[in-house]
Amino acid sequence: MSKRKVLLPLDGSDFGRMAFRTVGRLFDPETTHVTIAHVAPVPEGVTGPLPPPSVIAGWSDSVLMPWRERGEFEHPVYQSQAWVSTREEVIDAMDDDVRRLGEAGYEVSLAVRFGDPAQELADLVDEEDVDAVVIATHGRSGLSRALLGSVAERLLRMVVVPVIMVRPHDVGTDPAPLAPFG
Repeated sequence: MSKRKVLLPLDGSDFGRMAFRTVGRLFDPETTHVTIAHVAPVPEGVTGPLPPPSVIAGWSDSVLMPWRERGEFEHPVYQSQAWVSTREEVIDAMDDDVRRLGEAGYEVSLAVRFGDPAQELADLVDEEDVDAVVIATHGRSGLSRALLGSVAERLLRMVVVPVIMVRPHDVGTDPAPLAPFG
């Protein structure tokens, strides 16, 4: 039996972790795989998209070509180091969240992306064949929503799977003490 796939976008804040409790209430740990997703901004000083995995894993002809001939003014290793360094910082910051959900009985994985959060999350939903998304939202309305936008609301409009939006509350964020599913 394949497990249900749930995407849990987190930004590293306690506010975002409020979605833990909803995951615990709605999805059985025995039958659910949770992918924690964090979309980070593009590292400072880096231009262009994330290099393809073959460039990070090994050297390609374009990387070996002298940087001045390619029209770049920074050493090519710098950009890949910036991506890897930022990715490792995010992984370290999310480690506790992965561990906490694992201790609650879920099979857990971590996805780290860079760029526009709503678009990257929508792409992840498609790529990983996600069944549902659980995401914390500030629940803004009116002018503040229009000015600030909402990743959750944009994501809702971009995917065809259920998106469960969790509003702020004060009942805790720890998934471990939840009542059993059912």
